[in-house]
Amino acid sequence: MLETLTSGIERRLARGVVAGTAAGLLFLLANMWYADSQGMPAVAPLWDISTIFHFADKPDPTPENLTVGLVAHLTLAAAFGATLAFLAPLVRGRRMLFAAGAAFGLALYVVNFQILGRLFFEWFQEGPNQTFEVIAHLGYGLLLAPFMGDLASSKPAEAHRHAPTKASAART
Repeated sequence: MLETLTSGIERRLARGVVAGTAAGLLFLLANMWYADSQGMPAVAPLWDISTIFHFADKPDPTPENLTVGLVAHLTLAAAFGATLAFLAPLVRGRRMLFAAGAAFGLALYVVNFQILGRLFFEWFQEGPNQTFEVIAHLGYGLLLAPFMGDLASSKPAEAHRHAPTKASAART
């Protein structure tokens, strides 16, 4: 299993960072749309996420916190994308990869909002609409899956590791 996870890790992590950033931008746009549709400033999600950088009890709507929120959000999105790319070889097939992406997105919601939010970031229980956040996180995980398609194993890990390559078959 360790060989499965370390094989081609640089390429997978780079793809995960790009995928996470792209999916994170779409996720952010969805949150901004939702905030605007609820009569809040479209940039409210950026102020919300800036609270984790400052460990603030409530968002501070300053121009500086827009930048802090954007950098924090994109950094986390890239890191989460890299995490799924790291784990992708453990998943068998594209269909299961989409299921894993959905589960990953939901796990991010549970960890970020229900665990860390309750322990350290009270605003994430009071401010954002929890139903929308579940849907948005699910969408983030599903958006990652197409980027990871060829990273998933098409065979069980054991069979994949011992399968002969074209080069080894040609030598025999």
